Amino acid sequence: MTVNKFITAGLVALAFSTSSHAALLVSSDSAAGNAVTDYSAAGVVSFDLELGNFAGTTLNFVLQEADIGGPLSLSAMVFNLSGMSFPQFNFGLQGIRFAAPGTVSAFSQDLSVNSSFYNAAITFANGEPAEFQFGNPTLVDGRSDWLLDTSGMRAGDTFSIVAEVPEPSTIALMLPLLLGGLMVARRRQG
Repeated sequence: MTVNKFITAGLVALAFSTSSHAALLVSSDSAAGNAVTDYSAAGVVSFDLELGNFAGTTLNFVLQEADIGGPLSLSAMVFNLSGMSFPQFNFGLQGIRFAAPGTVSAFSQDLSVNSSFYNAAITFANGEPAEFQFGNPTLVDGRSDWLLDTSGMRAGDTFSIVAEVPEPSTIALMLPLLLGGLMVARRRQG
């Protein structure tokens, strides 16, 4: 066993032995230049993501006893430090699902959100050059966190949040599907 694996195993064991921690961030797999700062607490998953580049970032969490029995609140601040605007941002879930959507806000920016149980896609009308808030990390009145469904889960279960800026080719592939869905919806209304 390598020293790094031994240290990681020790940290995970320590995390399981203390009940004061919650939704413990055990690792983040991100490209160089993307940093994650974790602010999670009992019943709350909260973090800052600093995008130095647009490569995807995966955050891996372990549920603690304090997280079980109700939905987890999820909020994040996403900072764009790349110097380039991005038109869309996605939060994908693995091992857990959304129980209820919350708010997404950006400073003086029109945006739209399309969500399912396992994905939240945010589209910015003019591209996002600076930052946005997913949920309510700054506790502003009238905004709400996203909720994660922990029903059927136990302490020690893991889940991941994948944060990514879709490549332009991915957006181009999705556009015909979105337009097709809009055409079907209009036909049903008409």
